[in-house]
Amino acid sequence: MVPGQMVSDAPDLRVGIDAHMVGEQETGNETYIINLIRSLSQFDNHTNYFLYSPHPESLEVCQPLTERFHIRTVPTNAAPTRILWGLPREAARDQVDVLHVTYVAPPKTSIPIVATVHDISYALFPETFSMRDKMILGTLVPRTLKKADGVITVSESSRKDIVERYGTPAEKIAVCYQPISAQYRQLADPAAVALAQATYGIAGRYMLAVGNLQPRKNLPRLVRAFASVKREGFYDGKLVLVGRSKWRESAIYDEVRELGLDDDVIFTGYVPEDDLVALYNAADVFVYPSLYEGYGLPPLEAMACGCPVVTGNTSSLPEVVGDAGIMVDPLSEDALADAIARLVGSPELRRELAQRGLQRVQRFTAEQAARVTMDVYQRVAMLHRTVPAANS
Repeated sequence: MVPGQMVSDAPDLRVGIDAHMVGEQETGNETYIINLIRSLSQFDNHTNYFLYSPHPESLEVCQPLTERFHIRTVPTNAAPTRILWGLPREAARDQVDVLHVTYVAPPKTSIPIVATVHDISYALFPETFSMRDKMILGTLVPRTLKKADGVITVSESSRKDIVERYGTPAEKIAVCYQPISAQYRQLADPAAVALAQATYGIAGRYMLAVGNLQPRKNLPRLVRAFASVKREGFYDGKLVLVGRSKWRESAIYDEVRELGLDDDVIFTGYVPEDDLVALYNAADVFVYPSLYEGYGLPPLEAMACGCPVVTGNTSSLPEVVGDAGIMVDPLSEDALADAIARLVGSPELRRELAQRGLQRVQRFTAEQAARVTMDVYQRVAMLHRTVPAANS
């Protein structure tokens, strides 16, 4: 892209987006694609977008879309054939200028690639991944980073990790802070909140944690900190854990059983967005003790709903939360317990942090995300449209 040239001045593009994650209940990855599509629909009036999915009916969640968005069916949901054959074939038929993928790109395609890599936690915390996932990601993501003409990641922390681990040029990587859905807001209807609580068997006060049940989310340590707060008499509510069961999740259930907390910890499984908004609204505290995050949307979602946040002080979380939450060493049960006890015991502190959170979340806008992404598309497309001048 010519320096100083605005996106609106550049030639119209045809961009393909691999949207297979939508409908897969893959939490962060799925949310990223949904919010990206919504943002582009709202702020880009020049690009024709082609959304590729093996289950196109799932893309209804992205509506309303402008007439520049075209939904295409990739005829297979099996990852190898979808990536190797289905996706590049459909993109070639649509003559797209750029193909945007997440983590894994088709190995054989002449179409310029933009790849989003949220983080490389599989490489930095391999003990928290299955052998299969480590092998697949450890093989395919580095190849994608090398093949891609442009890379998008979601924080400066993640960009630094990618550069240091794989030697990807920093200038090739754009940082695009993710917006949250406009659904995440303070609710004025107490009946809607009460209905969501009743749906998941929640009564009375509770603190909330959101994220798939997997080792990196550090939930056994949170359960032990919660037990300490209960034992010391600082809190009489429950702990609600929202998220799908993933690899090695049994440690969490074992911890709850051994601590005698079966009646105090509620596992909801996957929760749809409308219900999750209500659960954020009614929680006393949101706790996110993850060991590592490329970004971490749940703290922003909680802040947008007016829920005070306790989170870890590692990876991208300080970058996202700033001074709007209490940050602690996620490896310290005592630090987690102390932060939780401070918040549940102080309505004034909860109100202060809730207000800071509402202000903080305004920094992460859909327009900003759309502009950064559109600029990457234009830059990559211009690189491939440039024809070297003939020698005189």
